[in-house]
Amino acid sequence: MTKDAQLNVTAYRFQSDSRQIGGMLMLLSMCVVIMPLGNIAIGFGLNGAEFDDPNDTPIWGLIGALFAFIFGITGVFAGYMATVHDYSHKNINMFLMVMIQTAWIMYITDMVEVGNMSRLSPEENLFIPVVYEPTVSDVQFMGAVGVIGIMMYAFGFVGSMAFMVWSLHSYTTNDPGIHCGSYFKGRMTLYSAVLAVAGFVQFLLGCYLESRFDTNTVENGVIGVSFFVVSFPEIAVWVGLLQMINGVWGVARSFDMCMMKDMDHQVFQYSMGFQWLNVLILQDIVQISYLPGGTNAPMAPFLACFSLGMNLMPAYLDHKMNTLPETMPDDYYGEVVAVLEMAKDTNEDAEQDA
Repeated sequence: MTKDAQLNVTAYRFQSDSRQIGGMLMLLSMCVVIMPLGNIAIGFGLNGAEFDDPNDTPIWGLIGALFAFIFGITGVFAGYMATVHDYSHKNINMFLMVMIQTAWIMYITDMVEVGNMSRLSPEENLFIPVVYEPTVSDVQFMGAVGVIGIMMYAFGFVGSMAFMVWSLHSYTTNDPGIHCGSYFKGRMTLYSAVLAVAGFVQFLLGCYLESRFDTNTVENGVIGVSFFVVSFPEIAVWVGLLQMINGVWGVARSFDMCMMKDMDHQVFQYSMGFQWLNVLILQDIVQISYLPGGTNAPMAPFLACFSLGMNLMPAYLDHKMNTLPETMPDDYYGEVVAVLEMAKDTNEDAEQDA
């Protein structure tokens, strides 16, 4: 291969990978735009949040939703520019990195609110209808499940956004060499563990409700905490078990364990796709659509967006760690990065001379 041909290959590879990151960022950012719309609409409605008490959690929920909307719009713009126009700027990336962390305002507010609800008496609790005669332990268990669930889904979503922005920033600053197979393996361990814990929590919730109560959503009302709406405990058991299996499998794969010889990579991808369909159809649509009068219907699009990062990242990371070299060869991006660095230095010298 001639030097010019090699340069064309590395340039195309650099451009392709940069666009891939931009597309992923745009996809996840669109979910961030959709997620907080419910809280924003409620907060500015006729019966919106009262602003006279700064300790009132709905106020902080609205503030967090506004921040999420802002960085969601910014992320869509940054991802679109990188994907379609091959353009990115380090200042936009840095702004987005900072703004992404403000998502924790919304999630911490939700965790505090669930924690406060778990301290209510069984007769006043908002998790389990009183007709089921819940105990203090039942209410506290629901609160613990809700807090851990929010935390895991938030780690999966905020982490996936931050991962894409940081990766795009590496390409923007012409330093993509760290994104080798071993890099993605390390991240695969983290995101798969988050998925496994989230699945375990939902699995426990389903088992607990199945053994503790004779659920009848139509007559007695729904049992649930935060986005865990349980009309059928069996669905919570199944979806949680599926997430837990895929999460543990992903952790094992990151350590080169439980690997199959034939079609290994494709089987895990299919399994993750099957899991995502179960989350959307069973956990999201079926559990919520069974509620009378469209109760909690706004939760359906929220959960679809909120769960995407946790369901998407293990599949994405598994693909990258199995298709990239363990360590990047010097010529993988090297020549095109050197050319870009030379062009950048030339432009800076020209600006100084001017």
